[in-house]
Amino acid sequence: MNLNPAGALLVLTCLAQCDVGAQQRLGNTMQQLPPFADSVLHQGMQDILVAMDAFHAERSMDLIGKAMQRAEADGDPEVLHYLLGYRAEVLYYEGLFNDAMRDLDRCEELAVELGDSTLIANVYNLKGLLHENIQDSRLALPYLRLALDWFPNKPAARYPVSELHHIHGNLGSHLTTLDRLDSASLHLKLSLHYARIANAPRAIAVAHWSSGNLYLKRQQADSALWHFDQAVRVANDARDRDIGVDALVGRCLALVALGRPDEARHALDSTALYLARHREGIGLVTQRNYARTASAAANALGDLPRALLLLAQWHRIDSTITAHNIHTALATQAELLETDKTLAVERLETLRYAETLAYERSTRTIIIAAAALLLVVLCLLYVVNIKRLRQKERLAHLQLLRVEHERTIDELRIRDQVGRDMHDDLGAGLSALKLHTELVARSEKDPNKRVQFNAMARQSGELIASMRHIIWALNAGKSSLEDLAAYVTGYTRKLLDEQGLAAEVHCDGPWPPMVLGAQQRRNLFLVVKEALNNVVKHAQATRVELRMSWDNGLHMVIRDNGLGIPGGASENGNGLRNMRLRVAEMGGEIAFHSGPGTVVEVHIPAEGLNKSYVDGTPPLTDLRPS
Repeated sequence: MNLNPAGALLVLTCLAQCDVGAQQRLGNTMQQLPPFADSVLHQGMQDILVAMDAFHAERSMDLIGKAMQRAEADGDPEVLHYLLGYRAEVLYYEGLFNDAMRDLDRCEELAVELGDSTLIANVYNLKGLLHENIQDSRLALPYLRLALDWFPNKPAARYPVSELHHIHGNLGSHLTTLDRLDSASLHLKLSLHYARIANAPRAIAVAHWSSGNLYLKRQQADSALWHFDQAVRVANDARDRDIGVDALVGRCLALVALGRPDEARHALDSTALYLARHREGIGLVTQRNYARTASAAANALGDLPRALLLLAQWHRIDSTITAHNIHTALATQAELLETDKTLAVERLETLRYAETLAYERSTRTIIIAAAALLLVVLCLLYVVNIKRLRQKERLAHLQLLRVEHERTIDELRIRDQVGRDMHDDLGAGLSALKLHTELVARSEKDPNKRVQFNAMARQSGELIASMRHIIWALNAGKSSLEDLAAYVTGYTRKLLDEQGLAAEVHCDGPWPPMVLGAQQRRNLFLVVKEALNNVVKHAQATRVELRMSWDNGLHMVIRDNGLGIPGGASENGNGLRNMRLRVAEMGGEIAFHSGPGTVVEVHIPAEGLNKSYVDGTPPLTDLRPS
């Protein structure tokens, strides 16, 4: 027989994952028939099941051979059916497909002779799996469907055989491989349903794991992740570490597909820790499959060094399993054929092992070289792309600075022009109006008219003062934070001196080289002006204190010794409300405290003010036109 070692590995993989190996107990849906009357045979069957669950092929074959000798002496077809079926599964594990099929053909004859539909369904299920793993889909699917058709409504068996959830699960996995995903989904749902009814934890976990693989093929990663999580939970509860590893590494692929790289990396690390913790309870085949799938996940995450390490681990385990399977398969075949050609077998084993090692060595070399070349190319592309992006960003930044400077220069020109026009036209007109009104008031004999003319003169004076404030706010040459502090403190001293109030002004520097916009300077000035007007008009104070300082933001405190704020004024007064709005517009905070006197506290954070910190670039005030 021409046995392909890779095929033997594929068989081991499918059996480990599809859960078709003999179980030590029947599911809840299977009626338990009495065991064999021969107690020696019954104990032999128990020992065989334990050895098969542990994937101990040599011990399983030895126990089956001894039981076969006893069964053939009695000629009981049912005993022979169970033993031949179990031996076919062991041969299937070892990749001896022809010998396994020969035993299954004889099993089918015995099952038909017994007229037991449960056993017939078991044979067809195993035949379907065998054809599937030798890549003969033409026969695999019909046999699996025959297994489903023959499975009875009330199945019964003496020892573990294929159950309904096994058949549906195998159909679902096979149809997934054929990309017939809708039919595969139906069978996997049925497999999960019947596995729950049978109370078979491993089968439940395998059904969830297979469903996760199906949804990954459908590119529905969220559903795949849910099924893998369920598989992990059930496998952990049942302490079934093999399927636990498969489900955990499946989660990694689902998280990668969902675009959640951080969680995928954490899941990959957790899977590695899980494998290290439970390595003794996890077969080499599962460890090999983990390394291959984890390598694909790491590669998808862009972690090429880890992907290469996992790929090397996969090759190492794969080589170990291949060597072991070659040895076991040849020894088993030699025992079945009852040949004493020991030297020929050893030469064949050595030759195959050498060929396998040479193939693995050459494959590994090619993969490593290709991966290294790919890594170098990717690094070069990355460096070139980073340099190109940085150059683009630098050019864009310089262009933005140029546009901003041009816009600022234009704005400063306009503001200076507006200020000059206001001073020359409006200022001169208002000054003339004020002077004329004062002269008329002095010459007016009627007291009532004289009062009106004096009021007009005062209003003209106030308009002139307001215009001066506006011109100051527009003046680009006075736009620094230090200029603002000087102007506000000068205004405060002048106003309080005119009103006969004692003034205590503190302007604590140093001030940062910060340029303020016209609206910002006007807002800050009007806040101080409104606070001082409130003191003059309402507070009946004799002393006013103004403090201005900088500590990662502008702090202003205006304090008087007057009557305080009347109840409700801070909420309802237009002046105080306007002060709040102006401060809020700059991202700052204002607070009013009353009794005794009134305290107004203003804080504008540095982020709320217009900074001008550009390395090697003068502040915007230096860019104004001469």
